[in-house]
Amino acid sequence: MKKLKEISMFVPACNEEGNIERMISSALSVLKRIAEKYELIVVVYAGSTDNTISIARAIAAKNRKVKIVYQPKGRKGMGIALRMGFESARYNLLFYTDSDNQFDLEEIFLLLPHIHKFDIVAGYRINRQDPGYRIFMADVYNFLIRSLFGVKEIDLDCAFRLCRKEVLENISLNCRTGLAAAELIVKANKSGLRIKQIGVHHFSRVAGTSDVVQPLFGLIKFPKVTPILKVLKEIALLRLGVI
Repeated sequence: MKKLKEISMFVPACNEEGNIERMISSALSVLKRIAEKYELIVVVYAGSTDNTISIARAIAAKNRKVKIVYQPKGRKGMGIALRMGFESARYNLLFYTDSDNQFDLEEIFLLLPHIHKFDIVAGYRINRQDPGYRIFMADVYNFLIRSLFGVKEIDLDCAFRLCRKEVLENISLNCRTGLAAAELIVKANKSGLRIKQIGVHHFSRVAGTSDVVQPLFGLIKFPKVTPILKVLKEIALLRLGVI
C-alpha cells in the first residue's frame, strides 16, 4: 500500500500503566508504515492515580512523534477526551482507539482503503472479548441508540475509527460520557455523512481494569450506577436535541 501523506492517531488514557507503553510502541510501529508524516497523541487524564502519566511523559521526551495532552481533573469523561483528541490533531486524517490493547492496530490497514470514499470508517467488534455483563449492557445500549435515533450501525461505542478532522466541522460533540462515540455516529448520519463499517477483532484485557465497574460483596464485578445514570441522562438530552 502506498504511504499516506499524513495522519494523526490519538488514544485516551486513564490508569493504564500496564498498557500504555505497549500501546505507544504498537502505534508508532504501525504509523511509520502508514504515513510519511504522523503523530501519536496520548490524551492522559490528569487524575490518573498510577504511573500512566510518568510513563507516557518519559516516552514523549525521547520521541518527537509522541504528544501528550492533559485532560484536566475537573473535566473527566470519555467524551471530553475524544474532543480533546480531535482538537489537538495536526493532520486532517485521524484515527482513534482505546489504550487498553484490546484491538490489533495492524487492522487499521482494513480501514484505510475505504477512507477515500467514506467520511467515517468505523470498526465493529468481532466476537467481543469482554465479561458477560458488559456484553449484555452493550447489546442493550446499542439497541436503545438504534431505536431512539434510527441509526443502523451495529457497534456504536467501538473505539476503532478512522475519519477526517473536517467531519467535526459539520457536527459538534457535546457529550461528556462515553456516549460521545455514539453521538458522533448519530450526528454524522443526521448530517448525511457517509459511514462504512468494518469488522475488527477484539481481545481480552491483559492489564488494568475498567473504571466503570466495582466489586459486589468483594466477590464479583458489577457496573457502577453513577456512570450509567450519566449516560442515560445524556441519551435523553441528545434525543431532545439539547446537546
